[in-house]
This record gives sequence, structure tokens and C-alpha cells, in this order.
Amino acid sequence: MYEIVEDEYNQFLQDIEDGSMIFGRYIDESEYEDEYSHNDIDEAQDKFIEKVREYLHENYPGKYIVSGSWCVFVMTPDRAREGHISERTIELFTVK
Repeated sequence: MYEIVEDEYNQFLQDIEDGSMIFGRYIDESEYEDEYSHNDIDEAQDKFIEKVREYLHENYPGKYIVSGSWCVFVMTPDRAREGHISERTIELFTVK
């Protein structure tokens, strides 16, 4: 399961380094549910979110939103607005 976190985190870092990160989706439940329990996937998502939030806090404060559901979403506030996400939600999930 920790392999999932590291693989997805490395993909996230690559997406950020490309300079084109506007919207990303990571640890999609449907991609892993045949191999792992939902509890394991939830735990992997939590660890991934923790790592991503720490990285963004240190390197890009205020530039990205991180939220979890059936997958982990990382996006810019502008992209969130395009998706009709409320300003309150954007404020709540923006990494500062």
C-alpha cells in the first residue's frame, strides 16, 4: 500500500515540475479496489494528502487546493471556481 503512496506522490511531483499543474487526480479508488480494501485505500489517500499538503505548504502556499473523496484532487483555486466549487470550500481546502 505504501508503494501506491510513493508512486502517486512521484507522479504528483512530476506534474508540478512540468509547470502545467492545474488539475490532478491521484489514488483513484477504482484503480486499486481490486487489489486493496477500501480501508487500505483510504489510509493511502490520507498519507498521500499529508505528503502533498506538506510539500505545497513549503513550496507553493496559497496556490493549490487538496481534497479527498473517491480520489485525491489537487487543483488551482481558479480551476475549482470553473468547477463551481464554493469560495468557502476553496478557502477551507487551500494549502497555506
